[in-house]
Amino acid sequence: MHLADRVDRIQSSKTVSITNTVLKMKQEGYDVISLGAGEPDFETPDFIKKAAIEAIQTGKTKYTQVMGIPELRKAIVEKFKRDNDLDYGIDRVVVTTGGKQALFNAVLAICQEGDEVLVPSPFWVSYPEQIQMAGATLVPVKALPENGFKIDPEDLKAAITPRTKLVIFNNPVNPTGAVYDFQTLEQIAKIVAEAHIWALTDEIYEKIVFDGVRHYSLAAFPEIKEQVVVVNGVSKAFAMTGWRIGFAAGSKEVISAMNKIQGHSTSNANTMAQWASVAALNSDWQNLQWMVDEFEKRRNFVVERLSAMPDVASVKPAGTFYIFPKVSSYFGKKYGKYEIRDSLSFCQFLLEEEKVALIPGEAFGADEFVRISFAASFADLEKGMNRIGQGLTKLYSL
Repeated sequence: MHLADRVDRIQSSKTVSITNTVLKMKQEGYDVISLGAGEPDFETPDFIKKAAIEAIQTGKTKYTQVMGIPELRKAIVEKFKRDNDLDYGIDRVVVTTGGKQALFNAVLAICQEGDEVLVPSPFWVSYPEQIQMAGATLVPVKALPENGFKIDPEDLKAAITPRTKLVIFNNPVNPTGAVYDFQTLEQIAKIVAEAHIWALTDEIYEKIVFDGVRHYSLAAFPEIKEQVVVVNGVSKAFAMTGWRIGFAAGSKEVISAMNKIQGHSTSNANTMAQWASVAALNSDWQNLQWMVDEFEKRRNFVVERLSAMPDVASVKPAGTFYIFPKVSSYFGKKYGKYEIRDSLSFCQFLLEEEKVALIPGEAFGADEFVRISFAASFADLEKGMNRIGQGLTKLYSL
């Protein structure tokens, strides 16, 4: 009796694994500072909570259409028009159980055995595994730190083959914090149009940008609108990670296929969370700009602290709440029972020796780096950066 081969082909999520390890250590009484979490540390705003409570109290607790309640899809359509200059009918929008399901449904709808999927690298941890489960092959396109962790459009063009079916694009980028400018996106759109391939753009960090930087959607270029599936959600912008509401928009063909897949897996997303998301998307988001302002202050603090650490090189992120410093100069170092061979052993050393949790860059296809999340309180950030500094001092002094 054997399990399916696809289980062996995919890896467990390193971010989830480390989060679980931190929770276990905390339950055992260890004072662990986690700088690995991919979620805002702020509470969901009260007006959103009240909308969910009202849904429960008024009996809005039954199944909905697989695609989501019309009220939420209408709010999503209006959000795309208001924020991204995109026009969709509600029949071209599907609500999912988190942005992750929207991405997975899209990959399953588009890709199959023999297809190649281009993904800028470093990449979010789940893209490779979703591609694997669809039977397709990941083709990484390097995004170098000297280019601000943004791919060169010519490298993307060079990676296209007759087997290329899809490019997965993340903007702003997890784990590097890169944000693509209009001119680069315009070049990428032309390449996608000429190659007649699909594009899947993950814009979940859209609202979290700094220094007056503007976010542009890849789907907004008219020549590729029918080729693009745009994915977003409420988790990051509204501090609603646990509510598990994502959404996608695209051509009728691909959204219908995604809806069909979802109809045989989860069916509709949580009903009460859908009504809470209506309240979120119909609100004036500028009232929540304070969250981004706070993230920007934290980013500046972490950047400053990292700049003072020996042999650590980092690119100042323009968005998200992550920074992705290069730590490979510490590979080969030994301290006590620890031997730093790669990003995983580097993070293990910091977690066990200094009780601070980071995510190894190996999980993102970039083993020379680690991801630090600054979605933590200033108090925890100060403790965490102090502990990282202490750990690096131990290694550096050898």
